[in-house]
Amino acid sequence: MRTVNIDGLAGLTRLRFTIKNKVVSQYEGGRRSNIKGRSTEFSGYREYIPGDDMRYVDWNAYGRLDKLYIKEYMEEREGVINIFLDTSRSMDYGSQPKDEMMAGLAQAICFVADKQKDSVTVTDLAEPTKTLKLPKGRLGMMRLKAFLANSEIRGRINLADAIKKAAIGKHGLTFIISDFYDEAFLSEEVEICKYMRYLKHDTVLLQVLSHEELEIEETGAARMHDSEKIDDMVTATFDRETVEGYLEALKNFKKELSGKAEKAGAGYYLCRTDRGLGKVLLEDMRGLYDI
Repeated sequence: MRTVNIDGLAGLTRLRFTIKNKVVSQYEGGRRSNIKGRSTEFSGYREYIPGDDMRYVDWNAYGRLDKLYIKEYMEEREGVINIFLDTSRSMDYGSQPKDEMMAGLAQAICFVADKQKDSVTVTDLAEPTKTLKLPKGRLGMMRLKAFLANSEIRGRINLADAIKKAAIGKHGLTFIISDFYDEAFLSEEVEICKYMRYLKHDTVLLQVLSHEELEIEETGAARMHDSEKIDDMVTATFDRETVEGYLEALKNFKKELSGKAEKAGAGYYLCRTDRGLGKVLLEDMRGLYDI
């Protein structure tokens, strides 16, 4: 898979993912949990219970009210972020290739997650039982880039089946990055998103499409092949009516994909390769962030 250099991508350092499920992993990290702890962020008061740590008694409140109250704080916990990559052959398409945008999105998501001290696993859906758990810091980003470079774009993937086979912990945020050209996925999309909700994961579908798929401007005859069956060649004629029919079908496909995601409580973002990684991340996906 092609990889990109995100080192100079302005604005990444100020991004922070929003996770609705505040209870996350048991490890300390940079994300607020609804479990009460002893971090520096004040949460509220409750009445003193015998056995409470007297260091957290608010003596000013005691002086005014003649009653003991305990100060509570939000405990910081490590978030869990999963990234699922569709490495089927259809992702190797476009003058600005879809797999390059997918790799850039994965790298940027991991960069943001690392800055907020979240735990990240990356799964190539061609081999869903094998995942990369990223170590923190620069080492993690280096291993991710090697993992992406070694992930081969090939064949077909049944996305729903692959996701069901993948190891997914409870509580967190899951990104599925794909063009979603798997014919079976639409029929199982709601089920998959509800399954992720059962695991207390917020799910985000990132649909990567190229300029050539979104805007067909030329008409005429062409030799074509199924991008996931390279030997199946056909001759097709693109007249204006055919092009308009294709664009209408694509519009309906995106609408159905995003509509089912919304119905199941998941997020959906279109990631156009001709927009460039920076604009996709900072503008098109801005609803993801707590900034």
